[in-house]
Amino acid sequence: MFSLALPAALYGLLANPHYDGGRNFDLLNTEIAAFNWTLLDRAWSNTGYVSVLESTDLNYRVMRCDHSLLGGEWLLTPERRANGWMVNEPIYSVFEMLEAVRLMEVDPPIRDSDAQALVVGLGIGTAPRSLMAHGINTTTLELDPKVSEYATKYFALPPGHVVITDAVSWVSQASKEESKKYDYILHDVFTGGVEPLSLFTNSFLSDLRNLLTPNGVIGLNYAGDLSTPLTNLVLNTIHGAFDGQCKIFRDAPPKDTSNDAESKEDFLNMLIFCRNTPGSITFRQPTSKDFLGSKSRAHYLLPKSEWEIGFPTSEDAGVPAGQVLQAGDEGKWTKEQEESAIRHWKIMRTVLPAKVWEMW
Repeated sequence: MFSLALPAALYGLLANPHYDGGRNFDLLNTEIAAFNWTLLDRAWSNTGYVSVLESTDLNYRVMRCDHSLLGGEWLLTPERRANGWMVNEPIYSVFEMLEAVRLMEVDPPIRDSDAQALVVGLGIGTAPRSLMAHGINTTTLELDPKVSEYATKYFALPPGHVVITDAVSWVSQASKEESKKYDYILHDVFTGGVEPLSLFTNSFLSDLRNLLTPNGVIGLNYAGDLSTPLTNLVLNTIHGAFDGQCKIFRDAPPKDTSNDAESKEDFLNMLIFCRNTPGSITFRQPTSKDFLGSKSRAHYLLPKSEWEIGFPTSEDAGVPAGQVLQAGDEGKWTKEQEESAIRHWKIMRTVLPAKVWEMW
C-alpha cells in the first residue's frame, strides 16, 4: 500500500501547483507565465483560498477569494504617468462610488477632520484608504486576516485600522454603546460569488443604523439579479431598515438585451445610499480634492442620475410587500444563493483566462 501511495505523495510535493510549497509556487508561476500572469502570494484562510495575482502585460493586480475578485488596481506605469495618471486606478468603479457618502448633503455638513467612519468589509481597501486620505478616522471590520494582510502588503492600505472580527457580533455589541457613533458607514461584503446574508438581515441593518450619528449616512453595495426574489427581498429589507430614506444606483448602464429578448437576468452591482434622519438624498458637486488625483474617481465618484433605479414594488419583487429578511431565515435562500453563485462564476470566467482561474 505504501508503494502505491508514494507516487501520489511525490506528485503532490513536487509537481502539483496547488500544493503549498516553494517549488510548487514556482511551478505554478511557470505555468501561468504563458498567459502573462504572475502569482504574488496565496494562502488558505478562514473564508477560503485568498491570492494576489498580477497581469504582466496589462499591468494590473487583483485579489481573489475563491471564485470572487475582491478588487484590483491598474498599476501606475511610466507610460500611464506620461498620459496624465497620478495614482493606481481601481479596476471596479463600485468601490469609488461608495465613497459618495462624503458627498451626501446633510445639515449640518460633516467636516472630514471631525468625521468618524466605519467600513464593513475590506476587499483590497480602496474605499477605506480613500476615507483615510481625506483625514477621516476610519475603522474597518474584516473577517479574514489574510485579506487584511494582503491589502496592506500589495495594495498600500495603511496598517493599524482593521479589526479582524465577525461583523455581526461586533456591530451588535457596538450598537449598545452610546459612545460609538459614526458619520459614515460603508457596507461592502462579497465572497464566494454570493453575499453573506447574515449581513443583510433586518436586525443587522438596524444595529448598523443605531451606530449612525443623527445626520449620519450609509452606503451599501449589493450584487444581485433584479429578476430574483432574493435580491428584491434584500432591497426591501434595506428600504425598511432606513424608513425608505434611500436611493439605489447602478454601477454601470443597463446591459443591452435587444438581441436577447428572452433574457430577463440583470446581475449587477447596486449602490444604495441611505440617511439616518428624514430628508432628500442629494449629493454636492465634487471638487478636484475629492478625486485624490484619480481619473477614474473623477468620472465615477458622483452617482449618475440616469443610473438610478427604483425600489421593487409588490408586483415585480416576487416577494410580498413589506417582507424583510429576518435573522435565522438565511438558510431558506440557499438554493437561490447557489444559483446566484453560478451566474456570478460565469461572469468571472470572462474576466481572466480559464487556465489562470484553474491554476492559481
